[in-house]
Amino acid sequence: MITQMPYGVTADGQTVTCFSLQNESGMQVQVLDYGCRIVSLFVPDRAGRPVDVVLGCKDLAAYEADDTFFGAFVGRFANRIENARFELDGVSYQLEVNNGPNHNHGVWHRKVFDAAADGENALVLRYHSPAGEDGFPGAVDVTVRYEITDQNALVLDYTAVSDAATPINLTNHSYFNLDGPGSASVLDHTLLLHASRYTPANEVSCPYGTEVTVKGTPMDFTTPHAIGRDIDQPFDQLQWGRGYDHNYVIDRKGQGLALAARLKSEKTGICMECRTTQPGVQLYTANWVKDKGDQKPGFVHGPRAAVCLETQHYPCGPNRPSFPSTILRPGDVLRETTVYMFSTDAN
Repeated sequence: MITQMPYGVTADGQTVTCFSLQNESGMQVQVLDYGCRIVSLFVPDRAGRPVDVVLGCKDLAAYEADDTFFGAFVGRFANRIENARFELDGVSYQLEVNNGPNHNHGVWHRKVFDAAADGENALVLRYHSPAGEDGFPGAVDVTVRYEITDQNALVLDYTAVSDAATPINLTNHSYFNLDGPGSASVLDHTLLLHASRYTPANEVSCPYGTEVTVKGTPMDFTTPHAIGRDIDQPFDQLQWGRGYDHNYVIDRKGQGLALAARLKSEKTGICMECRTTQPGVQLYTANWVKDKGDQKPGFVHGPRAAVCLETQHYPCGPNRPSFPSTILRPGDVLRETTVYMFSTDAN
């Protein structure tokens, strides 16, 4: 079932709507057409009580001022592009500098998308990105589809086409805390990453262009353990970023959906499994999030109050030829899918 209600008007006069998708199993997701933001995600805990498991802002004005991408669909290029520039087909492009010396995530989280229901359990949102937006070449048409299933899965489908060659990298930036409102930390959440390698990065979170093993390091989540177990180890990758903010290389055996991560709260018994068609997942432990007094009622904003599992292509892709290509060319269609499946333990 899909319902909608007014959510406010942006500073430049655009009307924003909140759409609610709900199944018969007690799952509900609320999505804005402003940045395709997931503002709430209710799933049943082990007692069957609905728990909102994502951080967010209290109103539209707070989302407009938000610089942490709460719940947002991110593009045109998710994650960093080093020094905010790249070269493509012999032409150099300068992007907006918005993350130290780098370009990070883009501006689509601040755009109002055209939204329409797709049947009884899915929402389709569309946006036309003109050539030159953020400094990128090519006009891009992107479609985002959110669906909830009777099995308590949230399915995110992305499609994009361009009239000129351009880098593109798409993700959702939800901040998960499976304990729900009132919890100030996810350090006791149990995490498994189906990733035996990651891409180490420099002091400003730009990967060097190599993949290295996690074995024998605090980056290893190949066996499930508490997020906080090793987060404060004297390891440069963790110290530079104040915690985890790294791209992990998903272990996959072919195309299609592959397991990226499993996350569990012992408090609520809620388990979340993430599968994706993308090659990587960015583990981010909200290291730079601050309490600005703009959060949803009952929620806590601060470092390590949530964890992001951003399925993606690798950061700095346009400047790292060894990484999977992020270039979308005319005549090609980019298609990516990520599924967040929710269940509970038997305790």
